[in-house]
Amino acid sequence: MQIYVGNLPEDTTEASLKKMFAPHGTVKAASIGKDKGDKPQGYGFVEMPVKSEARNAIEALRGKEIEGKPLLVRALKADDAFHQHAVAMQGGSRPGASFNGKTPRGNITPRAGGAVRRSGKRGS
Repeated sequence: MQIYVGNLPEDTTEASLKKMFAPHGTVKAASIGKDKGDKPQGYGFVEMPVKSEARNAIEALRGKEIEGKPLLVRALKADDAFHQHAVAMQGGSRPGASFNGKTPRGNITPRAGGAVRRSGKRGS
């Protein structure tokens, strides 16, 4: 089960995130969201293979204060856009997967040859 963890302190590492969830069950993977400059963004993802352990961890850690900030912890569903992001961050992929059945942002489909361009002229 994929778990989203938000409102994390900036100094949180993948190892410390994994350690936070370990008392509640087996942690398969943990990752921290980072920007292009490799700076933590305050959120992360945890993957726990046993659903009952994951649910217990979510209930135990939701709202827990770390450095004066309450954690946001929730389970991710397979059709959730964050779920796709979590899978990609942890090195996995699902061929042909898309966000909620739509084309993900950034993937632009080519226009048909007869589409009208912004200049008002037909394309070739």
